[in-house]
Amino acid sequence: MDFIRSLLNDESIELDEDYQDLLDQIISEEQLDEAAIDRVEARVRAREIALYRYIVGTQNLMLAKKFLDLAEKDKSIPSSLVKGYKPAIEMIDEIVQAGPAYVQLLIALHKRAKRAK
Repeated sequence: MDFIRSLLNDESIELDEDYQDLLDQIISEEQLDEAAIDRVEARVRAREIALYRYIVGTQNLMLAKKFLDLAEKDKSIPSSLVKGYKPAIEMIDEIVQAGPAYVQLLIALHKRAKRAK
């Protein structure tokens, strides 16, 4: 959305890579204390969670967040939280059911996303 707003207002476009480079520079110069780094990481994580809204829906967002938190810690996940992540699981299942070409597209998309990190 900021990208589109920048285009419409004829402003300079700030890319995620630019922000990451700036953050790396600030961290390398030790201008941030650990608490500040933790706050920045929390904001980035909140942005990522907010993007899950497009996949799981607004009503499932908090359940999906808790699902992800437990999954990252390799904890068992209660069925009530699986309900929140179920739309993402169904999306992947539909891609698999569509056939190998769609699975290959998903794999290619995943590789691109990993490079973009």
